[in-house]
Amino acid sequence: MTSLAPAARLSLTSLRGHKRRFAGTFVAVLLGVAFLAGTLVMGDTLRASFDTMFGNATRGTDAVVRAENTITTPGESQGVRQAVDSGLAERIARVPGVAAAEPSIEGAGQLVGKDGDPVGGQGPPTLAGNWIDDTALNPYRLAEGRAPAKSGEVVVNRGAAESGDLKIGDTTTLRTPDPVEVTVVGLATFGGEDGMAQTTFTGMTRADAEKYLTPKPGQASSIQVRAGPGTGQAELVDALAPVLPRGVEAITGQAAAAENSEMISGQFLTLFTTFLLVFSGVALLVATFSIHNTFAIVVAQRTRENALLRALGASRRQVTGATLLEAGAVAVVASLAGLAGGIAIAAGLQALFPAIGFPFPEGDLVISGTSMLLPLAVGVVVCAASALLPAVRAGRTAPLAALRETAVDHSGASRARAVAGTALGLSAVGLALFGVLADPSVWLAGTGAVLALVSFVVLGPVAASRAVRVIGGPLDRLRGVTGGLARRNALRSPKRTAATASALMIGVAVVSLFTVFGASLKATMDQTVSRSFAGDIAVSTPSFGAGGSGLSPRLAPALAERPEVATAVGLGRDHAPLRPDLGP
Repeated sequence: MTSLAPAARLSLTSLRGHKRRFAGTFVAVLLGVAFLAGTLVMGDTLRASFDTMFGNATRGTDAVVRAENTITTPGESQGVRQAVDSGLAERIARVPGVAAAEPSIEGAGQLVGKDGDPVGGQGPPTLAGNWIDDTALNPYRLAEGRAPAKSGEVVVNRGAAESGDLKIGDTTTLRTPDPVEVTVVGLATFGGEDGMAQTTFTGMTRADAEKYLTPKPGQASSIQVRAGPGTGQAELVDALAPVLPRGVEAITGQAAAAENSEMISGQFLTLFTTFLLVFSGVALLVATFSIHNTFAIVVAQRTRENALLRALGASRRQVTGATLLEAGAVAVVASLAGLAGGIAIAAGLQALFPAIGFPFPEGDLVISGTSMLLPLAVGVVVCAASALLPAVRAGRTAPLAALRETAVDHSGASRARAVAGTALGLSAVGLALFGVLADPSVWLAGTGAVLALVSFVVLGPVAASRAVRVIGGPLDRLRGVTGGLARRNALRSPKRTAATASALMIGVAVVSLFTVFGASLKATMDQTVSRSFAGDIAVSTPSFGAGGSGLSPRLAPALAERPEVATAVGLGRDHAPLRPDLGP
């Protein structure tokens, strides 16, 4: 044999004749590639949908005038910009090239639904602001009803109205955080959508917005500017610079839309894709053990067949290449099926989100070349790499092995493996403890965790042989000949037994990781709050993050007047600690 073609044809013929033998490998690769492809496609789709939605909403805004610096409090990733003088809009409107300038007032405002429950999620923002009459500068578009014309009238986004079962003409409460009685006179959309997930918006008159949402009248969050005919966005920003006071800047409408899109979708998409990529990585890691185990068994079953090929003149390279060719064929077919499965997963998630209350922007699936080529390459590489050692072992088959009985493989339980695995395990424990206790370091603790996983894999065959002897001992008495055959078959190759168990081990490890991490995080937060909280009772809103509208500043003084309360202090973080009056 001077080429790989005859051995390859033999391997492909065997592959076609024993399809069920590779069913586990096919499914393992398919699932890993499907998760990875689905994650990439869904991430690209959501990012493009958010960009399109914000682009449509702010299409008429050519420049945004705002405070230059942000104020960031500890523990918050997004800063808060100072207010600007709303009278600045009149000065800007007189600049050549400006067609219109309107102040934009924005603050926290949570609607109360018809059932008395607050509308909106606990994390997404619940916003209120002034309704801008200039339709080009207003990112919201009236879908039903009319704009607010007098105090107490509001326009709400249609998604919030549906969540709260509110209709035009209904009267409800808006928490700003002081409760304000409002009447719904219009429903609006944002960028053609009923809302941004569970984010809500309530549009008020400018007078009401200044009264309830700003520390004092005459302030605005920003100034929205529309350019006149023939004036570009960059040219408009340059023209505005000379009239802006110190500490105030102007940016193009496109830059503002990109910032808003990143602020709203960036953190969520990072968390969402990371969460799914973890499952993809786990699936592919489990797949490596399944693939390696499958090809190890296949090579063992083909010992005499490979020996005959060697006796007929096949070289080691040809036998090894033929085995890798089988792995490659399975990998390509399974990866292609996985790509189709990934697209189906992305489409399913896109349809699932609105059904569970997360109506993300509509849009077609975005299927890029990277989203397809990367999962395909990962699937082929993982499958080929997992089959590499069995393929090399197949190439080392001696021609005389065709005349021998197959020997029992005891190499997996060797003393060297036990020593190496124990050394790795001790090193892993030392690094993890040092990284957690002595010198807190995520990298040291993470390195220790990875070494621990490697040590478990190395010690797997050693532990498997002993575990089979202990656990399988009663099988001879309970199941007779069947039990004895099962025990001896598991002992025949500790490496294969350990590889089969490793997939289950990784699954249990991942579940344990999230369980322990969640319990540890809860205990840490409970301990931190217990140490830092000096009151006896805390009155707070049920929301977290950006959701909700906070508590009314009048609440703490009102609580302090209760006879049971000695002290009530508002901390400015949506809760008021109370200390009981214990008497003299």
